Amino acid sequence: MEIDYINGLKTVEIFGMSKYQSEIHNRLDNVKLNRIEYPNISKIPGINKIFEYSAYPFIVKKKIIENNAKHITRQDMAFLLELIDMKKTIVTCHDIIPIAYYKTLNPLWKLNAKGLRKAEKIITVSEFSKQDISKYIGYPEEKIEVIPPAVDHSLYYQNRNKTALNKYRIGEAEKVILYVGAEEPRKNLQFLLKSFSKLKAKIPNIKLLKVGTPNYLFVRKKLLKQIEALNLQNNIIFTGYVSETELADIYNAVDLFVFPSLYEGFGIPPLEAMACGTPVITSNTSSLPEVVGDAAIQADPYNVEDFAEKMYEVLQNDDLKEELVRKGLKRSKMFSWDSSAKKTLKVYKEL
Repeated sequence: MEIDYINGLKTVEIFGMSKYQSEIHNRLDNVKLNRIEYPNISKIPGINKIFEYSAYPFIVKKKIIENNAKHITRQDMAFLLELIDMKKTIVTCHDIIPIAYYKTLNPLWKLNAKGLRKAEKIITVSEFSKQDISKYIGYPEEKIEVIPPAVDHSLYYQNRNKTALNKYRIGEAEKVILYVGAEEPRKNLQFLLKSFSKLKAKIPNIKLLKVGTPNYLFVRKKLLKQIEALNLQNNIIFTGYVSETELADIYNAVDLFVFPSLYEGFGIPPLEAMACGTPVITSNTSSLPEVVGDAAIQADPYNVEDFAEKMYEVLQNDDLKEELVRKGLKRSKMFSWDSSAKKTLKVYKEL
């Protein structure tokens, strides 16, 4: 079986949506991918995106093969279905955050919404996202297949060791809270800093480790100003991008993982943390309750005091911590890349 694999920018970096696709397709031995991608033409933010909307449609039109099923791997490339007449089409739509959360009036996203409606099948990552796609796009639920992400248990597994923290000059006696992800407003990091400040008043010897690139520079500036105003300069560490191997080591080294996001299509980091035996606190919003079940503490991402109290409780209550670790290890094993690959193959065969 050959699939026209319309994957956008060609890159070696594996994160988020690209990780989802690579994990699944590494397990599809009998599927040949006709990769249709474009080169990284500039490091200047936005230039590649301009190329994607202007030149990439011509590349796709030239390289698609008529009888192949056509898989567009991201929702923000669904506009291609408005510009090119394609049959047997699938779009992987992880979320519709610009429409459902940010209420965008961006004409490009209106084009993506129209493209999504033309897909013969949509793959999404959670029941929550399925409902939002149906609600905001007007796409039939029966044509949406939920295929969740998972955890690579050969990489993310329990191997508790604080060595990874030496690089950041964190002492053995210090408590460490971890956040992994972007810095855009819906990730709720300003809230987390306020809550962490409350926690520091109770546990002075504590650090917050933030893994991930500053993808929104204006937000990073706000965060740095807030850190200074809260006098947290010695307690917050930005690691920047780390490899997956180092990330697994960091998960295993910290005392608590927090994920206060206001809106997620799925949210893999909580599962990765669980797989490494780290207790987890997430928001009680969007898809996150569906992801973590009863294996994490779900907190109100608008209540600073409550979030701080829940962090304090996990850090101080060994019985609670052990219960969360036990449930988290079990929960993380419920999500399998092999299972997701089989479901993806089924969708391909149906077309």
